[in-house]
Amino acid sequence: MMFWNYLKLIEIALEESGLEPRIGLISVLILCISAYSFRIDSALAIILLTLIFNPRKTLAGLITSIPFVIFFAFVSFILGGFEKIPTVIALICIGCLLYGIQPEDFSYALMFFRIPPKFAHSIAIAMRMFQILIRDFKFTSETLKLSEIGGFGYYVKLLKAFSAITVLRAFAMAETLYSRKFDFSRRVVRCKKPKFKDWTLLVLSILILCYTYLTRNAL
Repeated sequence: MMFWNYLKLIEIALEESGLEPRIGLISVLILCISAYSFRIDSALAIILLTLIFNPRKTLAGLITSIPFVIFFAFVSFILGGFEKIPTVIALICIGCLLYGIQPEDFSYALMFFRIPPKFAHSIAIAMRMFQILIRDFKFTSETLKLSEIGGFGYYVKLLKAFSAITVLRAFAMAETLYSRKFDFSRRVVRCKKPKFKDWTLLVLSILILCYTYLTRNAL
């Protein structure tokens, strides 16, 4: 039951946020620059900002990342750098913000900024594939729950079934792209008009960046 709830949280973390892709990409880049100052106050500001704009997605992403954060904290405790944990959490929150952009819109935004179409399309396909695999993993888990297999054997069966599904899914997607004669060099830009929410996110991201680097010598 706990594993099933974990998959549900991952699905929530991957939900669409409704952000305009170009503004979203710029905001994410600015927030990443602020996060890599490794300042606790900047990290907390980023976490708060993402919670304001996407509370459901961000909370789900943070909960699903608890095992990784615990492992990072353990390694940091042994090797040093324990103070970097808030920065790691902030980067997870930024990732939730970034993954709120739909893959197709993401590729349009990249091509708008003159990124090569082949590179933009490849990233969009990888993002879409990840979403599909999470859904397949959930369906596979749900199907195996109907059987009488339990304990460790359940996870072995799940891993075997999902591995086979992953390979078949990859072949199916490749064949679909080939049969439709998908042109990776085609540049297509269809971006939405930014809303007030998008501009607010951008302005607040810039303010966090300005605060981070204007006050770096004051601390």
